[in-house]
Amino acid sequence: MLLNEYIESFLVAEYPFFTDDAEVATVIASMREQSLECVPVVHEGKFMAMLTLLDLLPVLLSRKKVTSLLRDIKLEHSATIGCNEHLFDVVSKIGSFRGTLIPVSDEEGFYLGVMKKETVLEKIATVFHLGDAGMTLELDIPSFELKLSEVIATLEKNDATVLSFGLYRANAEGDGMVLSFRVQTHDLFRLVKNLEKYGYSIRYSSAFFTERDDELREKALEFIHFMDM
Repeated sequence: MLLNEYIESFLVAEYPFFTDDAEVATVIASMREQSLECVPVVHEGKFMAMLTLLDLLPVLLSRKKVTSLLRDIKLEHSATIGCNEHLFDVVSKIGSFRGTLIPVSDEEGFYLGVMKKETVLEKIATVFHLGDAGMTLELDIPSFELKLSEVIATLEKNDATVLSFGLYRANAEGDGMVLSFRVQTHDLFRLVKNLEKYGYSIRYSSAFFTERDDELREKALEFIHFMDM
């Protein structure tokens, strides 16, 4: 399944929503009954805003709550994502959507349903192997010396499989770059030590051993020190 098909595949079209001419009292009762944190509000078939109970608090405290309509409330209008957008393009927009849901629309802007933010994040974690199957390794690399192909080749020569990687600046001044890898290897300890011998600066790595293996780790360090002599 292509990632730009993932959104349509995990669309929740049956999630409750309300039109903007719904009575506030009815909406409140429904949200409470179904334990809904937030619900989409639609105007003439197109998504208008994501509504939370907090938005309805002023109405709850006023005498207009019986007759007020959703359109009478000043709701913060929100954009949507397209059902054919690529999953990676959606990630940068997640923070702009209120609550735990992401509204989805078709190419003409008509509301189709919602996606759960949790679903998107779980898929991203799967794509970049952020679970238990991989280990994390970060290298400090001067910007002028950055040759990604050489770094990956070095990792592979040391029996490591690169599952995914990312790149970001080491500091605000931009003096260097950090390469962050998710790798699979049978011996991360050996991999790190070999990279250090090649002159790479290790910024971070996953733990080599568990606490119960501390004694083994110390013996390994002593052995490497002896070989270096």
